[in-house]
Amino acid sequence: PVDSSRGQGGRVNAFVFSLFLGKSKEAEIKRINKELANIRSKFKGDKALDGYSKKKYVCKLLFIFLLGHDIDFGHMEARNLLSSNRYTEKQIGYLFISVLVNSNSELIRLINNAIKNDLASRNPTFMGLALHCIANVGSREMAEAFAGEIPKILVAGDTMDSVKQSAALCLLRLYRTSPDLVPMGDWTSRVVHLLNDQHLGGVPAATSLITTLAQKNPEEFKTSVSLAVSRLSRIVTSASTDLQDYTYYFVPAPWLSVKLLRLLQCYPPPDPAVRGRLTECLETILNKAQEPPKSKKVQHSNAKNAVLFETISLIIHHDRCVSSGCTASRCAQVKRPSPRGCANCCQSSFNRRGLSLRLCCVSSLPCRK
Repeated sequence: PVDSSRGQGGRVNAFVFSLFLGKSKEAEIKRINKELANIRSKFKGDKALDGYSKKKYVCKLLFIFLLGHDIDFGHMEARNLLSSNRYTEKQIGYLFISVLVNSNSELIRLINNAIKNDLASRNPTFMGLALHCIANVGSREMAEAFAGEIPKILVAGDTMDSVKQSAALCLLRLYRTSPDLVPMGDWTSRVVHLLNDQHLGGVPAATSLITTLAQKNPEEFKTSVSLAVSRLSRIVTSASTDLQDYTYYFVPAPWLSVKLLRLLQCYPPPDPAVRGRLTECLETILNKAQEPPKSKKVQHSNAKNAVLFETISLIIHHDRCVSSGCTASRCAQVKRPSPRGCANCCQSSFNRRGLSLRLCCVSSLPCRK
């Protein structure tokens, strides 16, 4: 609903509607230029604007930018919205900064101060907004300011599950942009235990983070292998009703299964105790792949085949590691087979004592007898 008491200047819905009613591109540009002049005069006026008005004007600027028009003002007003205690005002401020603020902007330092306050507030909603902004901007200056703080939030016992998920993805973004600024420390031994977290929704984010870190630091995260196998085993052997909230077209947690299988490809075959359980998982996946489909919809086959192809990739990876005698550090660098290569595999055999799948890829791998 539009709050008429706020005046025409704050009616974002009316402004958007007027643009859609425009009969030509020229009429749209004319309306936008008129609105930009009005917003600029409001920001430069002597009368101080309240948070509601700032939010509405900044929201209009954001919409105009998304239409393809240049915006060269309003950044400081958006920064000021970050200090608000109202969620909607803070949300629009973070959204504007995430979309329009350049990573080299002079405002980054001021923005960082506001983000620090929100991270220290322990308010999960505000912490989530701050973490999303860090990940979206991802500047080196932000990495310098928060790369040491985010791991602490990630492994803290009182951090809510939704915040852990955001922190894992935020740290992953910073590591990809500035790996030299993310310090390895005590948190690395604790982050692997997120694979065993009861909140399944946050495990995929943690798995993506651990996989990326393990590719460069395999020894630091080698304990993740047993936890990944344990989690994968519970997914593969569970019924659809057990993971009802995470089952996609009769396939339980397919995205998490794929991520766990990719994590295991950072390491050589595990020790015999864990290898037996992993063998059972892979055998179960291959057996399920041969069962009649539970749905004729393409989403079911896509999810099922995604897990199958990643399973075959893991088997090929382990076969290569065994053949070449790779160590953990070298195994993490072995190139993963492509889905096309997996699809061209032609032979498979397995028994109770262990799974031994010999594959022939038409494009690259020689056939083994």
